[in-house]
Amino acid sequence: MQINSYSRVAVESQVSNRKADLNTKLEDTNTKSANSTKDIDKEKLDKLASLGGKGITELYTMSFMQQTLSMSSANSFSQANIAGLANSNNPLSSVLSGIDFKAIGYEGKDIFSLTSDEAKELVSEDGFFGIAKTSQRLADFVINGAGDDVEKLQKGLEGLKTGFEQAEKMWGGKLPDISYQTIDKAIEKVTQKINQLGGNSLDINA
Repeated sequence: MQINSYSRVAVESQVSNRKADLNTKLEDTNTKSANSTKDIDKEKLDKLASLGGKGITELYTMSFMQQTLSMSSANSFSQANIAGLANSNNPLSSVLSGIDFKAIGYEGKDIFSLTSDEAKELVSEDGFFGIAKTSQRLADFVINGAGDDVEKLQKGLEGLKTGFEQAEKMWGGKLPDISYQTIDKAIEKVTQKINQLGGNSLDINA
């Protein structure tokens, strides 16, 4: 019994030492990570400072294009999946779990809990993911975000198109017809705004 007690104490001591070593390594890793983050932040700030006003404006414009791309991709891919569920009772893609639906304005029932009839309602004429509301949502995101800045509007338009192409790739081919009708209407609205301001939307690839 005494030998067993000594053995147990020895094992417990070894486990305790291993935990201590592991905690030390984790602390070292966290410290290095924190220091690395500080270096990265400083590097970014130095780079921004060296760019000047024009460079910073360009960075903001590119950032806006990326935001528009994400908005377009998320809306188009979500709409396609819901249309598939509504019309063919196709299962929803697991990729949808990575989409922040609140960020695109949707606060309805959990997407993965939708019935076929509920999906039909969402992509109907008055539905959140219908042609009218989705195209307006995308166009408003660009127009409201860019204001009367023609260059920013053009980047937003480019983001819409690139985001839609990204949705096609995630889908694995041609999207449902509703998706093409939607993006066409969104592009038309933004194009009209650019033309009203005397800009040129024709130099952006369709």
